[in-house]
Amino acid sequence: MTRLFSGTATEPGLKFALMIRDLNLALSRHSSPDLAELGLSQAQIPVLAAIDELPGSTGCELAEATHTTPQAVSQILARLTECGMVRRESLGGRAMGHHLTDKGRTATYAARARFGSLTESFLTVLDDDDQTVMIDALWRVLNAMVDADDEKPQCEAGP
Repeated sequence: MTRLFSGTATEPGLKFALMIRDLNLALSRHSSPDLAELGLSQAQIPVLAAIDELPGSTGCELAEATHTTPQAVSQILARLTECGMVRRESLGGRAMGHHLTDKGRTATYAARARFGSLTESFLTVLDDDDQTVMIDALWRVLNAMVDADDEKPQCEAGP
């Protein structure tokens, strides 16, 4: 696989961003066959996981939780509802809450297990201490990004 620009970038911030992008692309490529076997796409996994953790969430809340646009989440939810993995319930007015069906829960857990196995197979290039350091560092960066997102809500508060 071509590493695009991450192998040649010298600025730490740019190198980090490009490496994360390249890791995401590589994970997508390696996980696509497993997801297709489950009837899922890469974009659907975070939405399913968010519904599992936040049952009854609106599309806008799911967009915030997955760092995705409300429009993209709306399209994903429509497909997941159509294929029977998600059910919607009225929350009053136009707001709809989303819940996993048994089919959606089974697919979500199967996808998580397959992602776990896949990434474990690649993490073997790192010893346990390196894995811990890397995961802790990425966790801190992710938390900083989430904190920055929290300062700019995508959804307006309702009445």
